[in-house]
Amino acid sequence: MVRDKKGDGHAVLTVKTNKGEFILDNQEAEVLAWNKTGYRFVKRQSQSDPNLWVALGEPQGAPATVSAR
Repeated sequence: MVRDKKGDGHAVLTVKTNKGEFILDNQEAEVLAWNKTGYRFVKRQSQSDPNLWVALGEPQGAPATVSAR
């Protein structure tokens, strides 16, 4: 999850490769390195638990969790 250039919430897909992390985004025609997007990254899905979202950057309170249990 990111804040886009207008400050709105927006979901993107991060792809981790041996050349870095890249963002696949339906608002961009090109695949960009994460630090070239102009976005502020807010949360990402945990790599070890798909029901857990990890906050990025400064702490903003308790971590958000989603559970189907």
